[in-house]
Amino acid sequence: MPQKFVGKWKGGRVKLVDGRKVWLLEKMVAGARFSVSLAVSNEEDALAELALFRRDRNAYLARVKADKAEVAPALTAAGEAPLSEDVGPRLDADSVREFLRHLTQRGRTEGYRRDARTYLSQWAEVLGGRDLRTVSLLELRRALNQWPTARKMRIITLKSFFSWLREEDRLKAAEDPTLSLKVPPAVAEKGRRAKGYSMAQVEKLYAAIGSQTVRDVLCLRAKTGMHDSEIARLAAGKGELRVVNDPSGIAGTARFLHKNGRVHILSLDSQALAAAQRLQARGRAPIRNTVRESIGYASVRIGQPPIHPSELRHSFTTWATNEGQVVRATRGGVPLDVVASVLGDQSTRTTKKFYDGTEIPPMITVPLKLHHPQDPVVMQPRLASASEM
Repeated sequence: MPQKFVGKWKGGRVKLVDGRKVWLLEKMVAGARFSVSLAVSNEEDALAELALFRRDRNAYLARVKADKAEVAPALTAAGEAPLSEDVGPRLDADSVREFLRHLTQRGRTEGYRRDARTYLSQWAEVLGGRDLRTVSLLELRRALNQWPTARKMRIITLKSFFSWLREEDRLKAAEDPTLSLKVPPAVAEKGRRAKGYSMAQVEKLYAAIGSQTVRDVLCLRAKTGMHDSEIARLAAGKGELRVVNDPSGIAGTARFLHKNGRVHILSLDSQALAAAQRLQARGRAPIRNTVRESIGYASVRIGQPPIHPSELRHSFTTWATNEGQVVRATRGGVPLDVVASVLGDQSTRTTKKFYDGTEIPPMITVPLKLHHPQDPVVMQPRLASASEM
């Protein structure tokens, strides 16, 4: 039976079946979507049905159930499918909440979940509560054309949502239009500003930022090249801080366990360690909008363009390549290949699998001076001499 959706009304949507308009009453009932085709011929009568539903929902549902039971045998005898509730998957508030819980279980950061909620709410406005099995690839591409920014992340978020629906067996692969929706590849920017910043720019900005938590984020990003997600996990207590106080200037380490099981350890100087400790004591990192706004206000005050925090990783790489020094712990720590040979392991892979991350890794220092009048006093790191390195 050919049909398509042609509009909306206060209680749901309107579809066209064999050239005839059918009003659908669509509401959430006990956490599930209730959808029924109304036996009306105009919107005024549909609104009357909606009023009956709102007045006594239980009685209305009981009546609909009884009507279906009475009509089904006649439809079957006539060779037609009986009426049934529309239980197709939809992009609505309930499914988004479930998906966000799924992301939490997968270890996604608060910032990632917040962005996912934003993008999915915008997709929901476009898809209008439709059964996602009826959405076409062409419709998704047309929807993307109305958004001038964040095309890549909008696609990734939608594909992730549909993938979750398939995992939950709410959607079949043949019904998923996002499988053919390609994520745009990363393209090098041409004719635009160069990525990364000078140390002078970052130092001037740091001195003008009023928020200690934002300065702590800026410090970790600029001095270690940490990802935003790593800082968020560290602040939430999902990363381990260890105080070392090595004479070389390595004050501590930050240990992360990635989703693939790989251990990642960074050595920190005293300023970066103190910043990480404050964020961890706070229990969470500031959200990205807070960081951007604080940077924006400070940039206006000092009269320089705002920086993009995500590009500080690139800046750190450039600074380290051009002016960085390697600092190694002055006590303890034997390279794993030496340990492997002593243990008799034929491959260092076995040793790395069980013991990688137990040593203090080298630290790269750059001549970046981050000072602010309100910063707590911390001991400045001492660079190792040539004989110590």
